[in-house]
Formats: sequence, structure tokens, C-alpha cells
Amino acid sequence: MKKKLGKQIEEIAGIISHLDHRDIDVESLMELDELLELLSNKVKSSKLGYPLTSPSLTLESVRHEAIFIFDRNYKVSKYTGIFDHLFYPAKSGSLHLSDLLKIEQQEVFEQKVNRLLTNKENQEFETIIHSTQGIPLAASISLELLSEKGGDELIMAGVNFSNTTMTDIKNYQQIVIENLPDIDVFLFDSDYRYVLAGGREKERFGLSNSYFAGKTLFEAFDEKIHKRLFPFYRKALSGEMADGEIRIEDQIYYIWVTPVMNFNSEVVGGTAIVQNVTKDKEVEMRLKKAKDDAQNADQAKSVFLANMSHEIRTPLNAIIGFAEQLENTELSKKQENFIHFISDSSEHLLSLVNEILILFKLGMGKIYIDKTPFNLTEVLNVIYNSFIIKANEKKLRLSVQVDPKIPETLIGDPFRLRQIVINLMSNALKYTDEGMVELRCVIVESENEAVRLRFDVEDSGMGISPELQPVIFEEFTQSSANLDKKRKGAGLGLTICKKLIELMDGQIQVTSELGVGSLFSVTLPFQKATAQEKAERESHYSLRDNLLDGKKILFADDDEYNLLLAKAVLSNWNADFKLARNGEEALNLLRIAEYDMILLDIHMPRMNGVEVVSEIKKSDQNPNYRTKVLAVTANVLKSDIKLYMSHGFDGYVLKPFKERELYNKICNVLQLTQSSAQPDQSAVLERSSGSSVDEFSLENLWITSNGDDAFFNKMIDTFVSNTRSFIAGFEDDLNHEDWNSLGEKAHRAIPSFKFFGLNMLVEQLEKLEDLALRDKVYTELPGKTSHVMSRMHEVLEQAQRAYRK
Repeated sequence: MKKKLGKQIEEIAGIISHLDHRDIDVESLMELDELLELLSNKVKSSKLGYPLTSPSLTLESVRHEAIFIFDRNYKVSKYTGIFDHLFYPAKSGSLHLSDLLKIEQQEVFEQKVNRLLTNKENQEFETIIHSTQGIPLAASISLELLSEKGGDELIMAGVNFSNTTMTDIKNYQQIVIENLPDIDVFLFDSDYRYVLAGGREKERFGLSNSYFAGKTLFEAFDEKIHKRLFPFYRKALSGEMADGEIRIEDQIYYIWVTPVMNFNSEVVGGTAIVQNVTKDKEVEMRLKKAKDDAQNADQAKSVFLANMSHEIRTPLNAIIGFAEQLENTELSKKQENFIHFISDSSEHLLSLVNEILILFKLGMGKIYIDKTPFNLTEVLNVIYNSFIIKANEKKLRLSVQVDPKIPETLIGDPFRLRQIVINLMSNALKYTDEGMVELRCVIVESENEAVRLRFDVEDSGMGISPELQPVIFEEFTQSSANLDKKRKGAGLGLTICKKLIELMDGQIQVTSELGVGSLFSVTLPFQKATAQEKAERESHYSLRDNLLDGKKILFADDDEYNLLLAKAVLSNWNADFKLARNGEEALNLLRIAEYDMILLDIHMPRMNGVEVVSEIKKSDQNPNYRTKVLAVTANVLKSDIKLYMSHGFDGYVLKPFKERELYNKICNVLQLTQSSAQPDQSAVLERSSGSSVDEFSLENLWITSNGDDAFFNKMIDTFVSNTRSFIAGFEDDLNHEDWNSLGEKAHRAIPSFKFFGLNMLVEQLEKLEDLALRDKVYTELPGKTSHVMSRMHEVLEQAQRAYRK
């Protein structure tokens, strides 16, 4: 062994000695390379044995092509041999034998190791070992015991490959290189001459790997191609790494080049890897086109949405507005019916348009959830006011109950919350012909900064059949199996509810029984407001106060019917107004006179509303530089409305609008002082304040009626009638000692008395309800009920003095 090793060293020394004389040929260099590689492996295998200083490490063991030293737990302490580069490269940290040696018959190997540890006899067996490239190699493994100290045994595994030489392994490597799919690899020297070529991509052009041997870049490719490759090759030979795209015929390639250095860090050549990325580029282009198409389609949908909103809501504004104006004139009974039909059908059409637009925006991902401070009681107050007239018309009991523990101000999206609850309440009223509709809001979960609320909308309506319950949230599905024609709707309300609720990270559930009623429960999260976060409050004004009498108002719109409607409305208010038919005409009027309020339609010829407001806000020399401006628009896209605000508008009014809505918005923006006869806004759903004073309050009714005396008196009529009915019912229940009925009547009476601010009476009714239905303490009921009836008689007298003349 020593003689052979010495001879090899002499051969290497001889080849090296000729290097100084520059008479070495390429074949000698290749021979030197192979000898050095062989010697390196022999040295690695030989040096492993010396630090172990074990008599068991014989000359037999160093002849192995790879050696592993490990303990009984298969933890490797040393390894060397061709595994260093062919199988698993060195890793940091503790290594398990299985990290390095992938044996096909692992269980046989472990059996041999156990037998070695038990019998102290060397073991040997044949197996298959897999390289990192997945090549199966036949091998024999010899196991020897190096250390026999109990529990600390060291085991040596020697590996020799059957019928596999270093040449075989090089051939395997060459096979891998030559068969790379869609990739070509090249090694070239400093004269741009190819030393090695691999990969299969060049076959596309009728070239083979052997074709490149000895040829320069300029000889191997035509001028068109080598001109594209040359800049990359030159960078590699200049010591730089480079990469980029090139095109060859109809194919696109990505090329990477790196320099190859010798021991003196001199550039002696370069490598090039060329990969076909045509398919990737095609996919990328298709994805880009799909993205552009989607963006264009999205833009087209947005434009369509805005146009549809404008084109439908603008004429609706005239229809609803003129119907409202006609109601204020002297009409026959027949004409009143016609006006009612027009108003009802217009409102229904507006509801359908709104539902379709919302659903459209949801599908486009154009609806975003805001996080702003709001007062929950005020939101529910608006909803109650929206439905109380309809409930009275159908003779339904409408009540709203709010948990008093809910924070006064919450952070969330009041607009979307209102949409959800209104849809559920609208459905409940639509499908209920007798009985009640009730909205309850309670706390489900409360933390330091967040609160989770549940909104229950319960009715005593027709109910939903079991087979329809799983699909009622799908588009265009109505809850009535027979689709009663008098129940108007497109079947989109619940779909919209569910989508909005999911956007707000909430859930919705339904329980229902045919002929009994339905209960929809919505759970939504909100943030608690800090001391600095306050909900904006909007005052409610009455038309009867005529606060806009004499106010200078400019109204600009290009729709002739809307101008006629504006003229009628502004005349009702005794306002000093001017009308403009386009943006340019409006701007000319604004340059010569100062106004108290400017109302601008957004879509106008010559100049649109945004351009007009931008122009008057440019210079403080304009007489209307500080004048309040409202956008009067049929566009319901919130993103557009935010854009209007950013250009200087002070608020907006959506078409179609009611006269009272427009009046209320103008008064709020101008921050006008209300008449002393008109109370400030207060919540319908007042929380119990504990005050000892319990007066009959008309504040909420002032707000709800908004100057409509007929409606005001009708509400008083309803309250008086209901109160008398409750008194008679309580008296009958006392006589028959029907405590359960008495408790239910007390429960039903609470919302009416709460509406008129009778908080002390509400507390007494709640006490009756608890004693009768929950505590079952009947002995106290006669006395407390008599007191409640007495107080109701007093309230009746106050109510009867409240009629408007």
C-alpha cells in the first residue's frame, strides 16, 4: 500500500515539475486531475483511523471507499470517503447515520448492528444505497466494533461499491448533466472555447453536446445568436456574474453566467446556464392579460354602476319628489289613492335598485367596512322611526329593546349595521300580518377594548318551511314557498345581509316554524370607544319652523324635472334661490353673488359639480370661497362620495331625496338654531336614568313626525287607544288572577311608554313582568299593578292634551 501510494505521489510530482517549463499538455493535466482526486480520497480514508488509536482499525478498513464511525444510537462521530461529494455533503451539528447513508434495507442493517453489539463478531452484507440524485448503487457494508466499553461502543461501517468505479460515478454525473430538460450548461475557457456542454435544450435547434467540444462561441453559433450571447460571456471572463433574457428564434431564454477562477484568483474560464422560459413567459403574459382584463372589466363595472345609479335614481328623484309635493295639495280621495300608489311603487323600485347595486358592489369587492364612532341607540332610533308607520298601518306591535350595559359610543360601521337591521326588519314586517315584530340588542361578550353584540329580529309571521331555510340566503330566493305576489321583493335582502355580516366578521342564524314566526340572530363585533372618540350627532329639524326663509341658495342640475322639483321645494321654504342648468352657468352665478348654501349635481355638462367646487375654492377672492356646498348625487358608491368630500364638498344628499331629508341636511350643514318649540334630538330607546321625575315627553314624536301634524295626532291616537286597552287588560287579569297574561301585557306595554320618556313607569312595568313571569311572586302583583294602572290614567290625561290643532 505504501509503495503504491509513494509511486502515485512521484507521478504527481513529475507532472507538476513540468508546469514551470510550460511544456505540459492537456492530457497530462487531465491525468494530474484524476491522480489528485484519487489521492485525495485515499488520504481522507487513511487519516480517519489515526485519531481513533484503536487496534481494531486495520489496513483492511482503510481500503473501504467510505467509512462511518457511529455509536449504538447511530449518532455519527466521523465519516469520510466519496460520500463527501457524491452523496450527502457535510452538515453542521449532530448527525444521525440516516442523514448520510440511505440504505434500501434499513431493517437488515439494524439487525446486523445489533448482532455485532451482542456477539462481538464482524458483520457484512450486500445492499442498495441511493445517491442524492436518486441513483441506486449496489454496495457491500462491513461492520466492525472499534470500542467495546458497555454503552459507549463505537461501530465502524465500511462501504464498498460493487461494480462501481470512480469512472462509473463520473459517467453517472455526465448522464445527469446531459439529460437536463429545458436547460443547457456550458463550460468555456478564456478564449471563449467550449470545454464542456450539457443539457437537452440545444436539440431543439439540431445541436448535440458533442458538437460544442473544441469550438469557440463564434464557431458554434451563427452571428445573430453569438452577438446576443457574447456580452454575457465577456462579463464572466471579466470576473463578473451576469444574468438576463435573450430570444433565439421563437424561444425566450434566461441566461446566468459566472466566472471560473484558479488558485491565484485569476479568471480562466466561465460557466453558462441557459434555461428555456418561453412557457413561463407565456403564462406570465396570460396572467398579466387576465389581470388587465379583470381591471378593465372592474373599471367598466364601476362606470356602469355609477351610470346605472345616476340614470335610474335621477328620474326617480323627480317621481318621488313631485308625488310628495302633490300630497301637500288639495286632492280628492281618488287622487290621494293614485298618489299613494305612485309613492309606494316608486319606493319599491328604489328599494330594488338599491339592493341590486349593493349586491353588485359586493360581488366586485367594492364595499369596505368603516370604523367610525357611532351611537347605537341613535342608529336604532332611526330604524324604529322608519318602520313605526308601517307597523301601525298593519296594526302590529313594534318594539325595540337595548341592553343598558352596551357602551354609549361604539367603533364600527353604522351605515352597514343599519342596512343589515333594516333588511331584517323589513322582511319581518313584510311577512307578518298580525302580532308583533321585535328587535332586541344584547351583549354576548365584552372585553377591555371590544364588545360582541347580538341583534335578534323576531316576528309572529308566516314562518319559513324547513326545506327553504338552508337556501334563504341565496340570491333571488324568497322565504315564502308560494311567493305571494303582495309580498314585494327580489329576494336579495337576506343575501345582502349575509354578505355584509361576513364582511364585518359576524354570523347570522335563523330559527323558524311555519305559521308561528321567525327569529333571525346576528352577532357582530365592535370596538369600545375611548374618551376622545365621540359619535357625531345630527340634529333633526321641522319644516314648520321655516329656518331657511330668506336664505340665498343656488341649485344646479342639468335635469329639467329635477330643476322644477327644486323650484317647488325651495319656494315652499321661502328661500331666495337661483337655478343653474349646467356647471358653467353655476360658476358664473357664484362669481357675482354670495350664497348661504350651494347645491351641485355631480354629473353636469360643460363643468361637473367637482370642477365647480374646485374652482370656487381656488381663491379666497371668490365671494363663495367659504360657502357651504352639498353634492346632490345619484351615485351611491362610497368611494366616489369620499372623493367629492376631498375636493371641498361639505356633505352630500343622495337622489332620490324627500323634502324633509334635504331640508334637514341643509339645516345641519349650516348649523342653524332650532325653534324653541322644536326639541333637540333624543333617543327613542332611552336607557333608564334613575330620575324621580317621570314626565310625558313629546321629544321623540316631534322628531318622528318632522312637522307632519296629521301623523303626530295619529300617533297620539294610537298611544291613547293602546293605553286604555292595557288598563282594561290589567284590570281583567287582576280579577281572574291570570298572572301570566298580566306579565305578558306588561312586557308588551314597555316600548310605547319608553318612547314617551316615561322611564319610572317603564321600571314599574318591568317589575310586574319579572314578578309574574320569572320570580313567580304573585302576592305583590295586585298592589303594584293597581299603582301602574293609576299612573297610566295620569299619562292618558297628559297625552290627550298633546294633540296639535
